[in-house]
Order: sequence, then structure tokens, then C-alpha cells
Amino acid sequence: MFNPLIKKKKSRMATIYKQPRLAELSNIKEGYAESFDGTRIWYRCVGKGIPIIFCNGLGCSTFFWKSVHSHFSKSHQSIIFDWRGHGRSDKPKHSRNITMNAVTKDLHAVIKHLKLKKFILAGHSMGVQVVLSYYHSFPCKILALLLCCGTFGNPMETFYNTQNSKHVFTLIYVFNHLFPKLANLIGYIISKNPFWFQMGSALKMMNPGLVDKQVIKEYIEHITSVDAIFLAKLAKSMQEYNAESVLKGINIPTLIVAGERDIFTPVWISKKMHHLIPYSELLIVKKASHVALIEQPALINLRIEKFIYERL
Repeated sequence: MFNPLIKKKKSRMATIYKQPRLAELSNIKEGYAESFDGTRIWYRCVGKGIPIIFCNGLGCSTFFWKSVHSHFSKSHQSIIFDWRGHGRSDKPKHSRNITMNAVTKDLHAVIKHLKLKKFILAGHSMGVQVVLSYYHSFPCKILALLLCCGTFGNPMETFYNTQNSKHVFTLIYVFNHLFPKLANLIGYIISKNPFWFQMGSALKMMNPGLVDKQVIKEYIEHITSVDAIFLAKLAKSMQEYNAESVLKGINIPTLIVAGERDIFTPVWISKKMHHLIPYSELLIVKKASHVALIEQPALINLRIEKFIYERL
């Protein structure tokens, strides 16, 4: 039997159900910021509140920050972006602009474009070095630092917790420059290897029992799509950068997150940063690797929430 009251009630419920989605869409900004040399830097900004800017690692797009970015977009202005030559951002026209200084300016371009006055800066892997570089230039703009699975400098000297890794990197750097087409072909073959997950586990890139397999697949596909010479140049600039002298001067709230089983950035580096940065806090994520952000995101989100609530 037809009942107009029931129809009216259903209609109202449908409208209420759609409101959160519409509200979310109204708080999304996406586009490009122009960096110092004209390179377009893609960004995505979601939510309202104190801005948190998430900085990626070398060869990464925004996938490792996915869970953290999504979580904090409910209470903050949550911002992700791609470095030059990565993801949806442009590759620079001149090779001289493939440096740590250039990517630090990419971060500044996004900040200027969004007209941010004060914000929290978060970095993963290479992103930690960029965050420290930016703090060195603009300390008054930053409310707090979140340093995740990264080092303050010379990463190739501690990669796999051995100084021999810097010699391996030198060989890769030379090979990529002498045989760029072959280097890119090898990357393509790796991305199509059906045993990529097992290979990543064997190299201890991740904890296979905890990691989100789809995100690792995105990472493999992305890093092997980035030009080999570009990656080698930026990695060389990373190796030459050291911000250890900056650490003792950091006078804002700082949370350091480390993976207990991280062999790319061994946990002792995070402990050293914790010792050098006054009043910093340290979270060591048990059984986590260099990609702790996608192995135990709920734990990390909760710890960051606690840190922001108590320290800001």
C-alpha cells in the first residue's frame, strides 16, 4: 500500500547520506604549483584545520602516505604532492635542477601556492632530509616536525647498515649514465617480474606479513617508471647533503618514527636524531621496515594524534 510519509522519509534519508560526501568534495583542492624554474608540481589538499604537509621519499609518489593523509584529512588540512620528475609532476627541463635544493624549492612552491602561513611538516625517507633543509631556511613557518624512517644526511653510507653500500651506489650511478636505455629497460623488466613481491621480501624492503601488497606494487611500478639518470642524480645530491648541524637547533615539537627492522635507514640513526634534537619524541614501530607507514598505519596515526594533541 502506498504511504506518502514513508516516501518522504526515505527521500530525506537519501539527502542526509549524501551530505558528508558533498562536504568532503568541497574541501578538496587539486592542481599544480609552479616551482622556481617553471616545473609544475602536482598537489592535492583535503580538509580544514592546521595544515600537515606530507613529503615523499626518493622514487615515491604519494602511496606510502595514503592512510595517514586520509586519516588526518578529517581534522586537518592534509596535503600531499609529487616531487619534480615523480608521479603527476613535471620533469625539469635542465639537469642542473635535479638536486636536493630544487626539491626543497618544490615544497616551498606548494606552500606559497596554497598561501600557508603556519603548518606541520612530515617527511618519509628522503622527505626527512627535505624537511630538515626547509626547516633550516624557514624555521618560523613550521609548527612541528614528523620525521619518518629517514636520516639527516649521507644515506648511502648507512644503507643496509654498511658503508660498502656507497660503493655499490657509485657503480649504479656510473652504469645509469653510461647505459641509460639499458638501465631503464632493466627497470621495466623488474616492474613486470611476477615475483616482485618475493624479491622485495628477500631484499628486506618490507615485512611481508604486515605490508599492504597493493601499495608495494604501486611503488615498484612507479620507481621503475622514473628515468634512471634522474633518480641517480637526485640520489647523488641526497648523498652529498647532511643536516646534522641543523638538529641541535630545532626548537619546535618533533616526533621521530622508526621501523625496528628498517635496513634502509637503520633504527640507530633515528635514535641519534632523537638524542640530538632537544625535547624530541621517538616511536620505534616493532617488526616494521622502511615502509612502516603502510605496515602499521593505525598505530602511527594514533601516535601522531597524541603528539599533536599534547605538544600543540
